[in-house]
Order: sequence, then C-alpha cells, then structure tokens
Amino acid sequence: MLSRNRLVLRVIFSLIAISALAVLAGCGSSTNKATPPPSGGFSNSNLNGTYVFSTSGADVNNFSLAFAGTFTANGSGGISGGTLSVTDPASSTIVSSGVAITGGAYNVGVDGRPLNDKGLLTLVTSSGTFTFDFVIASDQNGQITYYDTNSNGGTGSGTYALQSTVSQSNVDGQSYAFNVVGATAISASESQSAFAIAGAFTLDSNGQIGVTTSGIEDVNNGGGSVCGTAGCAITSGSISLANVPGTASFTTSAGTFTFDVYPVDATDLKFIETDGSFFASGDAFTSSSSISAGTNVFAVAGVDTTNAGPISAVGLLATDGNGNVTNTSTEDFNDAGTTDTTPATYSGTYTPVSGGRSVVTLTGFVKGDGGLGCSGCYFAAYPSSGGIQLLEIDNAGFVDGAAYSQSATTFASGSGYGMDLTGVSDSSGAAVEEDDIAEFADTSGALAGLIDFNDIGSTAFDKVYSATYAADTSGISGRGTVTSGNNSSYDMVTYVVDSSLTLGIVTDSTMVALGTVQTQASTSSAKTAATHFVIPRIPPHAKSLKSKQANK
Repeated sequence: MLSRNRLVLRVIFSLIAISALAVLAGCGSSTNKATPPPSGGFSNSNLNGTYVFSTSGADVNNFSLAFAGTFTANGSGGISGGTLSVTDPASSTIVSSGVAITGGAYNVGVDGRPLNDKGLLTLVTSSGTFTFDFVIASDQNGQITYYDTNSNGGTGSGTYALQSTVSQSNVDGQSYAFNVVGATAISASESQSAFAIAGAFTLDSNGQIGVTTSGIEDVNNGGGSVCGTAGCAITSGSISLANVPGTASFTTSAGTFTFDVYPVDATDLKFIETDGSFFASGDAFTSSSSISAGTNVFAVAGVDTTNAGPISAVGLLATDGNGNVTNTSTEDFNDAGTTDTTPATYSGTYTPVSGGRSVVTLTGFVKGDGGLGCSGCYFAAYPSSGGIQLLEIDNAGFVDGAAYSQSATTFASGSGYGMDLTGVSDSSGAAVEEDDIAEFADTSGALAGLIDFNDIGSTAFDKVYSATYAADTSGISGRGTVTSGNNSSYDMVTYVVDSSLTLGIVTDSTMVALGTVQTQASTSSAKTAATHFVIPRIPPHAKSLKSKQANK
C-alpha cells in the first residue's frame, strides 16, 4: 500500500508543463473494491466505436506533453485501429503527427474504470505502446489520463467522446470559437512559459479564412498579451479534413500557427499544435453571436505572475444580457496554496460580441495579481457551444478557461460520478504535474469509491476515495463543499453546471488543482449526449515546493 505525502505549496515556482495534483511516495496497486453507480454497472461493451480523445500534461522530464487522436474500441476489450498525434518538445521527434494505432486493449470494471491495473487502455503504434487510465461517463464520453511509467511516460488529463461522421462539407461555412493552451518551446535555460490562444473565425465554402470571411484571435505568452485589447486579425487560414488527421492554420501579426485536427462532430474539433514553435492543444466549438442573460459557472487556471505561482478559480459569472456582469457573481480561488475563506464577489462589464469576440472587464476578480481583486482586468471572451472561452489579455497575468450556462444546481444523491483532478504538487523537492482520476457514488452526501494517481509517471492504482459533500446554505447557486475523509481525497469547492457536469477546485493548502465531475449513465442503452467542455489547464509555473507535513 502506498502512502501519500500532503505538501505545502510555496510561492516560488518554475515553468513546467500544464496542470497537476496530490503527492504519492512510490507506486503499486491494491485490491480495494470498486463502487458501481447505484443504477448499475459498466462493462467492456460501454467502449464500442471510434472515440476522439486528447490529454495535456507533462513528460517524465517535466516538459509539456500532449496527445490527441482517435481509437476504435470493439466493445469486447480490443482496440482495432485509430490515429494519434503527440507533441513533446523534450523528445527527439518533438512532433509526431498522424501515427497509426495498430492494436491495443482495455478491460472495463463495473465502476467504469479499468478492472485492474492490467485493464488500462493501451494503444499500440510503431512509436511504442501508450497507456491511459479512464473513467466512463456514458457510452458516448468520459475522462482520460495519460498513465505511462516507462521511459516514454508522463501524465496528462483530458476527455474522450464518441466520434460522428464529419466531412469537409459539414464544417465549410461554419463559424467557430477556439481555445488552446500549453507552453512555449524549451529555452536555453531549460524552462517553458505558459502560452495560450483564443479566437473566432468563419470558414468560407472552401474551408478558407481571410478570402471572403474573417477571424480574430488573442495570444497570451507568459502573462503578456501579444495582441492587446483589440485582438489580432486572422489574415489567412484554413481547415481541411481531407486526411486523418485534418489540419488547421491561422496567420496573424502574432505569427502562423498550425494544428492537427480531430473532429468529434461538426460542433467540436480537437486541436493539437504541430508547428514546433509552441505546444498548445484544445478545442474549437461552433460560435455564438451574443452573451445572453443568465448565470454561468466558470473554471479558470493559470499563473499568478506576482506570486510566481499557479492559480485556479471557480465560481459564477452572472450576465444581464445588456453588457453588465452583476455583483451576484462569485469566485472561489486557490492562489499558490492560499485559498479564500468565503467566496468573493465581483462585477464588471462586457462589450457586444463582434466577429465572435467580446471584451470582459472585471473589478474585484482574483487572478494573476498576488491574490488581490483586480480593479480593471481584461479577458477576451468567445461565446460558443462549448461555453464562453476566456483568456486574460491585460498584460498582468495568465489565466485561461471557460464559463458554462448553469441549468441545474443540485449535486444528486444516489448517482455515480467520474472525476478528473489536475493540478500541481511536489515530488522530491520539485513541483511536478499530477493527474488523478476517480469514480465514486454519492449516498446522501457520503462519497465513496476508488481513485488512481499519476505523479508525473509515478502511479498508484485503486486507492480508496472517501469524502463528504454539503450543499451551500448561503444561497449561492449550485455551490457545494467536499470535505476530505482520508489521505486519498481532497477538500474542494464545487459548482454544479447541469445534470451532467460539476466543476471545482481543490482548497487544500497543499496543492493547486481543478476538478471536473461527470454524472455516470451506466447502462449501454443510456447513450446520453456528450458534454462538450474543456478541462482548464494550470500551465507552466512552479518549481520548489517544500514539505509541510510528514506522510499521513
């Protein structure tokens, strides 16, 4: 049985790769009993078809590592094909595009996780075999983490979703908003900086941008806005789905950026950057023409450039449809290990959407400013079918994420849930990425299940997850708290988005992390629609974390 260290975050951090969590000492597995969802159990038949997936994280050298691709599962534990793209600036190839998957295997347990540590999803290619952990939400989608311990190992969090047939004609003439986040190339001092692009564009009937249609993007490089508050015009670009993977390119005054493209359907295209200058990945969603009145749940993550440490935040973004962010907006944050004791309130304004883009100005919002509420911070906002994509553009920090329309407020008892946690923790005195994945059932607020840890390639499987959930009693819509019940769980604040999705942050002083929780539909006939969302990343940052506690 592995023990797990709980370590305090200090405010001195280095630039490593995107996101991480908890702390483990050693590796191994156990035989703890899985907890199936109350409505029934999963089996291999719940992975049946071609799925699009992506993960983003760090390799064993602590540099950015991202995967995107497809895999075809036969419903009985075999992988019959697929294609993947990999970017790892520390590897000899740096970018591997369109690598064929020739085989592989998986074995699903009743809880929607691998049956045991031999049941992990393996994808066999000419470049080697890659291993992933997962938790199923439904036949159509779930959460996935990179889970390799070999010399090609590392970690990373992401999602997968059943692929629909998508051709070029399905995307031609469409308007999209996109958001990709990652890191710069490795510098001479062997470090990386946070990097992200958010934007919007319309394709013409030939899949082109800039001939008869237009586009705009914002770029944040290490906390500095490259395009300013006006954004950078996309002067030329295109998306082509003629081959697998498809390709995308965008040219602006900030440079030319190229991507491999793996479509989930015509409304959701997964991007992974392949130009070798920057290393970012994310999604493009069909864009929306306005920001309507209503309550949205947001989740953002980034780098506090004042404290030189990571930050994550979750809360409510309340908009009135007339350009105002109302003072019913709330925020819970974890800034380099310092958390708020009560949710903060903030307010602001937003401009009408033009060309798919709005500028949001906030007052009292905590982001990359030393834990103080800003008096006028700016975000580029791109409304889409995958939420309002958000990127900080005020030259005073690096925060990226999204906000999703809230349609439910109850975290239901009697349900099964899959959870992905991604954040920053310490390993042997250096901050590293960690990505953890869990399944649990909620019985009247008692959360019980199993969790798997990946501390940058040091893994632990089948640890007992135990916690309690309590709904907020102060009237904040959908807010709740999770209280840790053992060393394999975390204190968290959560906000319910809808009946399928809940977002949260870890509030332990020992880590900065984000969580996404999906409701499970366990029967193969319950093909619930996939939730289109992006897991926010905590980008390159942190180096030097000191232990606060002994092993617990």
